Amino acid sequence: MYAKSNRHRIVWMFMLFIILIFTFLITSNSYSQKKSNHKIKEPRNSWSLGLNYGENGFGPFVSIFAPIGKSTDFNASLSFSGISDSREMTRYDMYGNAVVPEKINRLFLMPLSIGIRHEMFRNDIEGNFVPIVNLGIAPAMVFANPYEKGFFEALGYTQVHYAIGGYAGAGISFRQSEDISLNIAFNYYYLPLINGGIQSLRTNTISNVGGLQLTFGLNFLH
Repeated sequence: MYAKSNRHRIVWMFMLFIILIFTFLITSNSYSQKKSNHKIKEPRNSWSLGLNYGENGFGPFVSIFAPIGKSTDFNASLSFSGISDSREMTRYDMYGNAVVPEKINRLFLMPLSIGIRHEMFRNDIEGNFVPIVNLGIAPAMVFANPYEKGFFEALGYTQVHYAIGGYAGAGISFRQSEDISLNIAFNYYYLPLINGGIQSLRTNTISNVGGLQLTFGLNFLH
């Protein structure tokens, strides 16, 4: 029996997204109970945790912010995710063991995204929803180890490749309290490998480890 690897990523992403939303609702509800009679300084982004779901895989990220304007932040974000080839198919034998035919390497991506995040129309839109745009550069490391070996054994055979490119995107920030906001954005990464390509499958070479990403994040404000 065959099944696309993307189906498994979608299931895991859905579960993690539900957990993220649940955490957000509990946290924001507790903060919304706070009352204050004095004027509070407009909160700004401080740091963020979240999940990226992209064409190649999904994984967590952490970000820090440095305000450079009333509606603009300098942003640095480090993320980690697996990489899979769109041609990959997962086969299950009669014992339930999963094997991907023609797969020769496990691939993992760790980009450092450095750029600008801007909240648009912040003073013109009433309510808690604010459109956001961001762009920047993204040097990245790509880790490859042999698929034929067990996961932990293969770590000792890991090779590092490098990519560098940029990203741009847009999304929505939803602020329910003065301490936390939920951000959903689409970002496109262009990350060509510096020294040629890399293989996940024996039959295909990957030269660009970027692509479209859907991001869910919790921004913590100060």
